[in-house]
Amino acid sequence: MKGYETFEHGADVGIRGYGETLEEAFSEVLKALTTLYVESMDFNEVFPASEREVEVSADTLDELLVFFVNKAISLVSLEDVLVIGFRGRLEEREGEYYLTGKFLVIPFDVGRFGYGVEVKGATFTQAKVEKIDKGWVAQCVVDV
Repeated sequence: MKGYETFEHGADVGIRGYGETLEEAFSEVLKALTTLYVESMDFNEVFPASEREVEVSADTLDELLVFFVNKAISLVSLEDVLVIGFRGRLEEREGEYYLTGKFLVIPFDVGRFGYGVEVKGATFTQAKVEKIDKGWVAQCVVDV
C-alpha cells in the first residue's frame, strides 16, 4: 500500500494518505500536500529540522482532517517551512475527536526543492476518513 498520492479534481487537487493507523494516514496526507508545494521531494532524503505543536478537534473525522490540513497550510504560509509529517495521537472523547501532537517541518528551500503551486486551503470536497482492509485512508481536496 503506497503511503500517499495526489489525484486530479477539476481545477483543484486531491491529497490522500494511507496508514496502518489513523495517525499514520494523517501524517501521510501531509506528504501528499508537500509534493504540491515543490517540484521534487524525496522523503527518504529529508529529516525533520524542527517540530511545531498542533492540536485540532472536530465532531467528525472528515472535519478533523480538513482542519488538520488547513493548520499545516497556515504553517507553510506563515513560517516558510514544509510540513513533512506528523507525530501524535488521536482520541475520541464524548463524541468529539481530538488530534494532538507535532508537525515535523523543514525549511522551504526553493533552491533545493523547486517551487510547485500555491495551496490556498483544504476543502470538504471529497473529504473522507475511513477504515479499509489494510488500515486507514484519509483524503480531501485542496484549492490551488
